[in-house]
Amino acid sequence: MKKNLKILSLLLVICLTLGACNTMTDKVKEAQSTVISSDFSENFESLEEEFSAEEKQEGKIENIASEEPSEGEHSEALSAMELVKEMGIGWNLGNSLDPVDCTWLTDEMAYETAWGNPAVTKELISFVKSQGFRTVRIPVTWKNHMGPAPDYTISSQWLDRVEEVVNWCLEEDLYVILNIHHESSWIINASRDYEGFRQQYDALWNQIAGRFADYPETLIFESMNEIGFDDLGEEAGCLLLNKINAHFTQLIRQSGGNNHERFLLLAGYWTDIDASCKGSVLPEDDRVMLSVHFYAPAAFAIAEPGTSWGYQYSWGTEEEIAYVESQMKKLSDTFVSRGIPVIIGEFGSLREGKDSEAVNLYYSTIIKYAKAYGICPVLWDNGQEIDRTNYAFRYSGCKEAIFGE
Repeated sequence: MKKNLKILSLLLVICLTLGACNTMTDKVKEAQSTVISSDFSENFESLEEEFSAEEKQEGKIENIASEEPSEGEHSEALSAMELVKEMGIGWNLGNSLDPVDCTWLTDEMAYETAWGNPAVTKELISFVKSQGFRTVRIPVTWKNHMGPAPDYTISSQWLDRVEEVVNWCLEEDLYVILNIHHESSWIINASRDYEGFRQQYDALWNQIAGRFADYPETLIFESMNEIGFDDLGEEAGCLLLNKINAHFTQLIRQSGGNNHERFLLLAGYWTDIDASCKGSVLPEDDRVMLSVHFYAPAAFAIAEPGTSWGYQYSWGTEEEIAYVESQMKKLSDTFVSRGIPVIIGEFGSLREGKDSEAVNLYYSTIIKYAKAYGICPVLWDNGQEIDRTNYAFRYSGCKEAIFGE
């Protein structure tokens, strides 16, 4: 009898524990599914009906902001929040595999050097790792290397070259973010012809996901780059982008191999911090992260001397530094504190015509506050910061500003 009572007691404890776990899971899911401001939620239902009536009729998508990924247990070796910490400080391989519409070229493989950088080498990737970077984001433009509809077949040569660079990064034990970069010319058609957009989007990502299906979790797929739908307005545009990100998540989860548990980076609206905090809703998936970019103020970060809308030579006032912290805090309060990791996929500034010491301060400030709020910062480098022939930083103090040395 005592033995039976012990068994009954043990079963009661297990049931109570499972109930508590389920309650906690529900709370986490509730928190994730409500990362949207009251300004956007007021008209959500009507906008959802507007965008998804046709698809609901066909039984394709039930909720444009929370399309369910396919079932499958993720490995618990590393959570998405832990991953972001492990990714440290990142570097963009900009203007190498992402040049677009170089119509004067007769050899598609010449795209890699069309914007002035030398061909990527294994030695370059080794140098990047040796300097302290732990993540490489590889921007890739695919549109000029794809065949016509309906298959949109990626050139085997181009895909092989992308894979070669990915392999070099992984061999250095770097985390890798692989995206689709200058593709806005056709992605923005989603607001007018969603099915036509999705045919090309699915064809592209199914080929990428298929090629890298068996790659480890240190390879991350990013849904898109700097996309918004100005023809719809910000509110409706955010909803459409949420829909695409949810579809992307489901598509990758169902694409086979390790993709059912691959970490995915979902672009915020125009990758703008304010707009993303206001209206980005991520699908219920514990291996998705939000991507935003930081180039503020634009007059300093991207404006050249003589720019008509504004130009700023230097940077670093108390107000400017405080603004950086406030933006990182906003990301933390809106996403990170709710268990949704954030990566600043790009930040940077022009050097030419700028106070170089101010640029260094700008970099160190962004990195300082990003790290303080649990966000991974990834420096945009189009060849300006690292000499890709001599494997060295071009500007005095840059490395120290990035790594705090």
